Amino acid sequence: MAKDWSKDYPSAEHLTQEGLDENTSLRKMFYLIGDNQRVVDFGCATGYFAQLLKKKGCIVTGVDINSDALKVAEQYCTEVIVADLDFVSVTEILPRQEFDVAVFGDVLEHLRNPWKILEETKQILKKDGYIVASIPNIAHGAIRLSLLEGRFEYTELGILDNTHLRFFTRKTVEELFERPGYLVNIADRTKIEIFSENSLIPQNKREQFNSDTIKQIEEDEDADTLQFIIRADPWTIEGEYAAISDRDSKLLEESQHSQSQLQDTQAQFWERSQSQLQVTQIELERSQSQLQETQIELERSQSQLQVTQIELERSQSQLQVTQIELERSQSQLQETQTELERSQSQLQETQIELERSQSQLQETQIELERSQSQLQETQIELERSQSQQQETQIELERSQSQLQQTQLELERSQSQFQQTQIKLESPYREWQETQRLLQQAQSEWQQAQNIIQAMETSKFWKMRKFWFQLKQIFRLRS
Repeated sequence: MAKDWSKDYPSAEHLTQEGLDENTSLRKMFYLIGDNQRVVDFGCATGYFAQLLKKKGCIVTGVDINSDALKVAEQYCTEVIVADLDFVSVTEILPRQEFDVAVFGDVLEHLRNPWKILEETKQILKKDGYIVASIPNIAHGAIRLSLLEGRFEYTELGILDNTHLRFFTRKTVEELFERPGYLVNIADRTKIEIFSENSLIPQNKREQFNSDTIKQIEEDEDADTLQFIIRADPWTIEGEYAAISDRDSKLLEESQHSQSQLQDTQAQFWERSQSQLQVTQIELERSQSQLQETQIELERSQSQLQVTQIELERSQSQLQVTQIELERSQSQLQETQTELERSQSQLQETQIELERSQSQLQETQIELERSQSQLQETQIELERSQSQQQETQIELERSQSQLQQTQLELERSQSQFQQTQIKLESPYREWQETQRLLQQAQSEWQQAQNIIQAMETSKFWKMRKFWFQLKQIFRLRS
């Protein structure tokens, strides 16, 4: 059982069938389990394998010793059970239940008595049910080399995981399942090279060992086996007979095929030999005649050979030149391909830039239409302002006329005031009236000044400035 679920387990949330490496026990076990099966996963941990099985329609019951891990597995398993298989029986935690497949993914090596667990598991399997398991290989070449140096050091993960209680080779894996009554088939295996820098095996350097020793270890078919992937079916007479019959049928077919090939070969050889014998006799007679001709031709050929050798030397020289030219052409071809890839990349960038420019052009056209609309509104507003300007000018002329009259009146009043002061005959009431007229004239003069100032800060002047700015902008764009 996975007693330390916090170890480096895959993330169930992001685990997919496509993302599984070919050289992993998960992928290899996954393909040993059919669709829509009822599965019990012993040592399910966080349910990462159950999540994959659920996607192919399987109903999964998860069993693990760690309750915290099972809280995560609940979202992928139909049922989760907290149990330590060293202290409870399989039938006790799964009473009156039957499954198509029982999974032991790197679990049996953690148990005190895996034979007892396998024996009990037979009682919860359906008639055609079976076990799928993965078990580390203690006979990996890296382990053997480490032992030669007196090293057997436990690690956090891998073959020498510090929670492993049992260790198995190919032979003892078969015995592990045969003893409780299973027909075992080592269906596949995962591999790691002997001198791989992988934390799942001890690290060794090739130069530290005798080459003959390394060669002897590498000749073992399991020297690079990390895990055995097993399918085990409960033993039955029918199953044993079927397995024997299957082996015998294969051997018989191979034997019959070999005998048939041997007979065909013998017949072909006899026919070919007889035919060749007759041909050889005829050919011998012809050869004797040709021999004489050949001798004459040989002398002529020797002379031609010398000429040919000279021509051959010339051809070899030309061949070397041609090879050099070929290498130069291949180099130029590679440069041309590189330039083509660069040109294609630039073309893609140009197309992207063209699309961006077209988008900007559309935005500019929209902005131009908006500006034209604003221009029309501005022209209307300008016409309105010009009308208001004309009215303001008329009002200004009227105010200026009134101002001139007021100034004349003021001068007249001042003249009268002076005359009044000289004469001292006008009543005090006329002096007050003159003062009032004077104040009124000053007030009207101040009002005229305010009108002039208002005209200069009016909306018309602002619109006039805005109009000249618009004309300047459109002149620049054109």
